[in-house]
Amino acid sequence: MEHTMRLFSTSFNNIKSGKRIREYRLYDDKRKQIKIDDTIRLLKLPNLDEELVVKVENIEVFSNWYDCYSKYYEEDFKDRYNSVEEVVQDTYDGGYYTKEESNKYGCVIFTISKG
Repeated sequence: MEHTMRLFSTSFNNIKSGKRIREYRLYDDKRKQIKIDDTIRLLKLPNLDEELVVKVENIEVFSNWYDCYSKYYEEDFKDRYNSVEEVVQDTYDGGYYTKEESNKYGCVIFTISKG
């Protein structure tokens, strides 16, 4: 099955170049439909003028962002953040997800590969 996600240009370009292999998302009802071996059509924000199809290789579900970001902090965040707490705070301050949404749904890491 194919799903669609929109990504900011930095994240999109990092996946396209192979620098990024994990996508961190809220584990809401839409994301719960995604299974291993499904494909995700990534659309580049803001104009949605570029797309990339990736395959879901693995899915890891967490009850909170701290545990979620801690798992791959060294690989995915250490170069941009000073701590896991800072990544969590950016999730809220950056307008990605609210604390209420996060508490309700939890979060997920999709490990992906370019198709």
